[in-house]
Amino acid sequence: MQKILTTENLSKNYGILKALDKLSLNVTKGDVFGILGPNGSGKTTTLGILLGVTNATSGSYSWFEKGKNDHLRKKIGALLDKPNFYPHLNGFQNLALIADIKDLKSPKIHEKIEISGVSKFVNRKFGTYSTGMKQRLALAATLLGEPEVLVLDEPTNGLDPEGIADVRELILKIANQGITVIMSSHLLDEVQKVCTHVAVLKSGKKLYEGQVQSLLAGSDGIEIASDNMAQLEKVLSGFIGIEQIEKKQGTFKVRLKDGFKASELSSFLITNGIDITHFSHQKGSLEQEFLHLLSENRA
Repeated sequence: MQKILTTENLSKNYGILKALDKLSLNVTKGDVFGILGPNGSGKTTTLGILLGVTNATSGSYSWFEKGKNDHLRKKIGALLDKPNFYPHLNGFQNLALIADIKDLKSPKIHEKIEISGVSKFVNRKFGTYSTGMKQRLALAATLLGEPEVLVLDEPTNGLDPEGIADVRELILKIANQGITVIMSSHLLDEVQKVCTHVAVLKSGKKLYEGQVQSLLAGSDGIEIASDNMAQLEKVLSGFIGIEQIEKKQGTFKVRLKDGFKASELSSFLITNGIDITHFSHQKGSLEQEFLHLLSENRA
């Protein structure tokens, strides 16, 4: 697969503060790549460097395996700040103005309006738009130049649940057209629903990079309870297929080793005289793994 972006030991210092510390990433064509981390982790700093808004202190990066010149940046659509258009113009007029400023010969404005889902309100003045409408129009504007890559900084920030769902749907729609998406976010559930790959940052350092599904692999668990929790714990400790046991809120959460099935554990418990009152499969979440990574890397 074509490499869309590579960074090598990218660092950014503000005096004694290290905003970014030797960050190396690889994004390939077709990825929906999430840069995830708490406030102050270096997400926005990373995107600012990649888009030429700020300079790195050290390290390097390359777009499309060709470097970082202005010509290459024309292949990149970006949305870093809050949408800002002329409030007295309607959506279509704002898009037409942007296309004219960028000297786009064939901007296909109507096509971008349909893709971004702004057709219902494109003739209304921008000043009347809700936050979600503004975000959709901004995404339409980034698509005018037919970018190969879309870079988004916290695209659902400040949106209500309906707006978040709308933008999520739009990002997936854009990705399905073959556009590579690189986005920062602190909304773990949204990253899990949208992204194929993720990098987890903390205090400028990378804690993890890879497929979202790989990060979640093995995080599924089984919640078990019995009227006799002491006996249950003793019997559980004798099952060879258990990777981890955690006691939590009146239940045991069990993670199984690869190759072992929940049905095997259930049969083992019944055979050993356990009266099971609760047995539930729990799907792993990005939030659990994210918090686990942060706890493992406390300064």
